[in-house]
Amino acid sequence: MSLPRDFTVNGLGRIGITIRNQDGLEPLQENSLEFTGLAFAIHAGLSILEKPEGRQALQRVGLIVVQEWARAQRFRFGGDPNLMPRYVDEFLLAVRRDFPRVIVGGVEGPDVIAETRRIPGWNGDLSRFDAKHAAGIYYNHSRVTRMALAARQSSDGSSEGRKMGNRFRSFLFLFAVATAHELTHVFVAYLAQGQDVIDSYTPPQVSYLNYTGLSDDTGRPITGESGRWLESRLFGGSIEFYRDSSDDSGQAGIPYILDSEGLARKIQPACILQLVTRVNEFRTFPFETTGRPMTYQQRRTKGLLSLGSTEATGQQVGSTFMRPRRERPQPLYNIPVSELSRVPLEPRRALRVRQVA
Repeated sequence: MSLPRDFTVNGLGRIGITIRNQDGLEPLQENSLEFTGLAFAIHAGLSILEKPEGRQALQRVGLIVVQEWARAQRFRFGGDPNLMPRYVDEFLLAVRRDFPRVIVGGVEGPDVIAETRRIPGWNGDLSRFDAKHAAGIYYNHSRVTRMALAARQSSDGSSEGRKMGNRFRSFLFLFAVATAHELTHVFVAYLAQGQDVIDSYTPPQVSYLNYTGLSDDTGRPITGESGRWLESRLFGGSIEFYRDSSDDSGQAGIPYILDSEGLARKIQPACILQLVTRVNEFRTFPFETTGRPMTYQQRRTKGLLSLGSTEATGQQVGSTFMRPRRERPQPLYNIPVSELSRVPLEPRRALRVRQVA
């Protein structure tokens, strides 16, 4: 299989977004600001993994996961590790053509940006990945709402409007890197060929700092954190979003990189802006940082409280298993990249999409 290294020309295929509310699950309107912002962020997160650096990072994740499965002799990989580059290409192409299920709401904590849950429904054929019947990605409802509010309040005519435009782009960055993280978990599900036994998840040896997945009753990790492992190799460390004490509660937070010693380094604002406004041309890996690194205690002293996932001094919230459920038929859309590329600089513009199901 021969694929271009930056396969973004066709935009997003067959994407639908469901919102969880008091009445259950309802399709999110395709002309809403919530849909528009999240669709772009999903496109950007997938684009990160389609870069040569992203593909290499996914290959490394796949190889170490498969090696640890073999070493522990508790789960057997049904493919050939030597074909990992081909599996990465197949996975990314399948996800670009038919994105996994997307649900707004239902994450396991207020500080969790996103989660991935497996769905038993794909037959496990590594050459024909059916992402929509293999996994769902859940996004934090309140964060998506705040992103849409920032888009709604953005304008070039006032300082407050410009602030909201910048906030909107910060949310796009937040959800883009969260999507890249979650797609790493979907990739492990792909390598597991649709199985959802606990030993088919990321082995506990595949992690970064002290992030973990699921733990037993004694606190011993029983699954690892492949998403954080990829972040460390691709971005230069794990990404955490810290509260800006001078800003209000609607903020996205300030993104930092936690290096291998647990020191926090602020991501260069120009790097963030380039990623969301010129994602096709973006090549800055690892992410550029600015300022002096801060220890955990220095972050506490400055009042930098983690807004995204769990601080690297505590346990990461783990994923859970999921079974199919009855719900209303969900419309699916194809969105061209020409539409998606306009979102960061035109926050209040609704996407023009084509319904395909």
